[in-house]
Amino acid sequence: MTDLLNPDQSLQHEPTLKEQYILQECSQLRDEIWVRVKDQRLTERYVLIACAVIYSFASISRTAHAASPEIQFLCAWAWYVPPVLSLLALARWRESVHLICQIADYTREREKEVLGSKGGWETYLANSGRKLSVLSSGYYIAFWLFLIASTTALAVYQEPLVTTWKLPAALLTGLLAAIATFGVIADTPRSMKMGTIASQ
Repeated sequence: MTDLLNPDQSLQHEPTLKEQYILQECSQLRDEIWVRVKDQRLTERYVLIACAVIYSFASISRTAHAASPEIQFLCAWAWYVPPVLSLLALARWRESVHLICQIADYTREREKEVLGSKGGWETYLANSGRKLSVLSSGYYIAFWLFLIASTTALAVYQEPLVTTWKLPAALLTGLLAAIATFGVIADTPRSMKMGTIASQ
């Protein structure tokens, strides 16, 4: 029984210094991926909370008729803060996706050095047939499109300078913001395309 649990030492492969380094490095890079994925979820949550707080402030302050001109000015421009925050959060999300994909490409190459041509998890993901990273799925894209389109449309609708055709102008602006957002998301860097290294 102990022979089965402790096979002959001659049959075990002692990892070389290079293999030990690669294993340690890949472990740290995997931790970096998880930190960035958690950061993406927190960014999505916090941008929604920030938008809700700003809209609450703008709505409450707008109903106060005796507000000073400074408060009225702040309220007029407060509606534009959520779209700007959403765009900044999208840029942060996209940068994280880009870096995660770079780490995945690098890890895939290291896997092949240690594990051979079959590789490990990253090689499996690259060979699974997906064109884009799993972080660029339709749910995430729909979230950012809706968030930026709705906040932009609401900002234009609340604009005091727009007096006629408010709703069509707001919807058109929201649609244009969604198209621009989709263009930013669809402009996928080469490193975000799954399988490019594996297919070469």
